[in-house]
Amino acid sequence: MGSIGGKKNYKLTISYDGTDFKGWQKQKGSADDTIQGKLEHIANILNGCETAVDGAGRTDAGVHARKQVASVKIDCDKDAGFIRDYFNRYLPAAISVDGVEEVPERFHARLSAREKTYEYNALTAKKAPVFDRKYIYCYGKDVDGEKMKRACADLVGTHDFKGFCTASPKKKSTVRTITAANVTVSDTCLPEEGGKRPKAVRITLSGDGFLYNEVRIIAGTLLEIGSGSLPEDAVRKVLETCDRSLAGFTAPPEGLFLTDVKY
Repeated sequence: MGSIGGKKNYKLTISYDGTDFKGWQKQKGSADDTIQGKLEHIANILNGCETAVDGAGRTDAGVHARKQVASVKIDCDKDAGFIRDYFNRYLPAAISVDGVEEVPERFHARLSAREKTYEYNALTAKKAPVFDRKYIYCYGKDVDGEKMKRACADLVGTHDFKGFCTASPKKKSTVRTITAANVTVSDTCLPEEGGKRPKAVRITLSGDGFLYNEVRIIAGTLLEIGSGSLPEDAVRKVLETCDRSLAGFTAPPEGLFLTDVKY
């Protein structure tokens, strides 16, 4: 391991409830309302100077993380255990630094990442259980899980995902690779609605990177395919035409979690 200018490079593993935050990325005038802003405020105090905390993924407002990864340069006289405890002492309860380890100088949480995994959780119920409402989306319609699984398989591979994203002028390329895609639909113990017991839907996507709102638009598309609002070949048509109008709605943020980052 090396150091730069009296600082060592550290990898932080972080979890957070994104409900009350404006996403990961610090913005002008809203640093106190972002995950990155909260972390950088503490890193600044640790180092006594402005300190960047770089995240593996820039999750949107309201999106959660079970395993976000960040990199930060900290003064060499601070060890990993001290750094973890210091962050957790001053972070709000909705953010936790779960692990800290020293890494090589060249490690960068975003640029070094090989694969990220996101998970989207939904219910076919019309209303979520009170204590789950911040972490699951209620679609309110029954779905055919087999249709969703077949459509989901079309996502795997290298494609132009322009039709599955909200336009961003900063992105030069909309080509990405999805390495794994899966849908599971399972029974719940929730009260019956219209003679049917609501189902739980989990959509899991792994890839080398994701565009703005890509996972949420894919989730909305798969749910509409499952309910019959879109044809089963909708995913394939969107990939072939890059036409956003052929895809489904952008599913709300509360059902989305960043669950893993691989290096």
